[in-house]
Amino acid sequence: MNDKAEFYPRIEDFIRVYHWHDLPVGRNPKAKTKKGNCARMRQILLDCGIDPELQDIRSFAKKAKNGLPICEDYLLRNGSSGSNNMRQARSMFSKRWLNFYRHRGIPTEYFDNWVGLSLPGVRIEPFDPCDQEEKGFVSACESLAFSKPEMYKCYLLAYGIGLRSSEIIRAKYDDFYEAGNHLVRIHNPKCGGSVQVRPCDPTFWKLIKGLDAIKGLDDGQGLIVPGNDDLVTRIFPAFLRDVGVKGGRPVHRLRKYCGHRIMRENNNNAFVAMHALGHSSVEMTQKIYVGLPNLMAS
Repeated sequence: MNDKAEFYPRIEDFIRVYHWHDLPVGRNPKAKTKKGNCARMRQILLDCGIDPELQDIRSFAKKAKNGLPICEDYLLRNGSSGSNNMRQARSMFSKRWLNFYRHRGIPTEYFDNWVGLSLPGVRIEPFDPCDQEEKGFVSACESLAFSKPEMYKCYLLAYGIGLRSSEIIRAKYDDFYEAGNHLVRIHNPKCGGSVQVRPCDPTFWKLIKGLDAIKGLDDGQGLIVPGNDDLVTRIFPAFLRDVGVKGGRPVHRLRKYCGHRIMRENNNNAFVAMHALGHSSVEMTQKIYVGLPNLMAS
């Protein structure tokens, strides 16, 4: 008989163990990576009806109504976006981390279904633009100009200029300057934070500046969208979903629509869109971002 009592921490406490501790041997993920992994895990669990704040780690072993382990059921219901989320979240169940948890007295057998889960290969779906979808979110976002100006600027930066969410959060007024036409200087997280100079549509930049002049918007730090990250990562995406923007990353979908629009306006020239989006490969721009088959058919 085992006299040692089992320790079943709340899931949220378990997630924090991963978030705030480093492995004693070998490389550790960056703090930003761990934060993202934790966010994906919370997202998956809530989707499965499990509240990390209220339930303990034994809930990882629960089964869905269809009899499947909850992690398999999640993949079945969420397709490729679910696979990408699961791949990220499951990083906290690597062999080295499991050993770390055991040494801290956390039983790991409840994670078995997650550890043994077979994930399909990463498949990036080509962009599938839809005129009705585009008209719908453009109309809805334009109505935000005076009622919710900070959210409106998120729209202008994503759809008008093609910035990623992470770039919108950090974008400053002095990132934009004129050299014949308007240019934006972006510290691109995809390139290790290195500076990229991209052409951008002056029309959208003038809308941002005009709005600020009317509203007197300035956070004193030069940020275009001041405040916390929550607006860009949660509130604005939720708004976009409500007005019909498809997919698991609605802000990024607006960036793809930006590329699609730029190609339409430049006789289907993928190189123009490539430079505007900051891509290093025109093939990536053509296949994934701009909906080239739709453009060629029109």
